[in-house]
Amino acid sequence: MNNKSNVHRIAAIGLMSALVFVSNYIQFGIDTPIGPTRIHIANAICLLSALLLGRLGGGIAAGLGSFLYDLTNPAYAATSWVTFLLKFLLAYICGIVVYSFKKDSYTTSVKLWRKIVGATSGSLSYVAMYVAKQYIEKWLILGYELETVTATVLFQNLPVSLINAAIAVPVSILLYSSISPALKKSGLSDRMHIH
Repeated sequence: MNNKSNVHRIAAIGLMSALVFVSNYIQFGIDTPIGPTRIHIANAICLLSALLLGRLGGGIAAGLGSFLYDLTNPAYAATSWVTFLLKFLLAYICGIVVYSFKKDSYTTSVKLWRKIVGATSGSLSYVAMYVAKQYIEKWLILGYELETVTATVLFQNLPVSLINAAIAVPVSILLYSSISPALKKSGLSDRMHIH
């Protein structure tokens, strides 16, 4: 890539980071007996980042946008670095599955089933990592009783995470299917190295 392409690529990553950040505010708060939680579309935009920018660019955009959102909320700020890692991996795993066997750079299209499998892999991996994070944080670090942590995870964290994953996969695929042809037609795909 030449310097102009690098600038375009950085701009695309920055734009997707901003979209990930803003998408965290599109949410529905839910009060449960165990505590508040939320359903949001941010994971869909993280997956969209991977579909558009590939594993590394998508991972950076997903992680950075989520990290910055967490910094704006005192409840999440302390673990914002963990959020960066988990959201980075969500997009990175999606990108690996979708684009690892793609022969050509940004001109060859990828089959729809690969996008669905990639988005699903990224989402389910994130759910597993998020559940593990809850156990590590609440049981091992904060010292809550294992039974309490398990109840919170099984009846709040896991169901909400699965709902967010179920929303993220189709929304990301639909958004990608709508955006990608326009980017290709305008020539932005090649200039910004967008898939």
